[in-house]
Amino acid sequence: MKFFFLGTAIMATSLISVAQDSIGTIEEVVPLITNRPGLTEASRAVYKGGFQLEMGLEYGKTPTSKGSSEYSDYILLPNIGFLYGVSNNVELRVFGNNQGSRNNHTCGQQKYDYSVDNVFVGTKINLLKSKGWIPELALVINQGIPTDGSSDLKSWASTGLLAWSYSLPSNFALSGNLGYTNEKITQENVDMKYQHGLLYTLNLGYAIKSNIGTYVELNGSDLLYQGNSFPINVDGGFWYRVNPHLQVDALAGYGFEVENYFVNIGMSWLLLK
Repeated sequence: MKFFFLGTAIMATSLISVAQDSIGTIEEVVPLITNRPGLTEASRAVYKGGFQLEMGLEYGKTPTSKGSSEYSDYILLPNIGFLYGVSNNVELRVFGNNQGSRNNHTCGQQKYDYSVDNVFVGTKINLLKSKGWIPELALVINQGIPTDGSSDLKSWASTGLLAWSYSLPSNFALSGNLGYTNEKITQENVDMKYQHGLLYTLNLGYAIKSNIGTYVELNGSDLLYQGNSFPINVDGGFWYRVNPHLQVDALAGYGFEVENYFVNIGMSWLLLK
């Protein structure tokens, strides 16, 4: 494990050095458009010819029931995304996690069981530019890819959503997502009902300075609760722009229904031709 953290630190340091050295070679400096921090997808695709890396390290913990001392927890080492702008209005993307998970039940603490998880490919398409009351708007389509060799198409999670945003006075910004998702849910190796559901996010951001800001966000998906109700989850954090094409961030989130939480630190890096 220590070698992984050492390698991640070396890679992050190298990316910072490369980004700082290359910034002067770009004739037109364009700002970074990133999906981090938070769960809200950005309302604009990556620039044409731009390659973007988004990466984070995450720890999360969920009790077996509200108030229970028994829980499951996980670490993402890392959760990572690769995005490429194929035109002025379209990006292609690949995301995935290297996840370690374990349960603390009657047998006590266990070692993390690692697997490649939540891998998907997709696209983001610009639909509208912001004008007056019309928000900036983009369509996001993601198609899950099973990592267990399953040929059951119903186990391949699919998501489609609209990502929107408004620029507000006094350095505030309001953005959010509204979408549809479906997935066959499996719990303890038993297939459950094939689920359809809605997901939402609502994000309020504030730029303290041109290169540093904070946000708070509500999010949830009724898929997680089998259509009984929309859960209310909240997260928030900070971001810092090292330069126009490199950002580091930190965030934490909490779910009220089952008292689960997570913390995440990460970075986004844009390389233009």
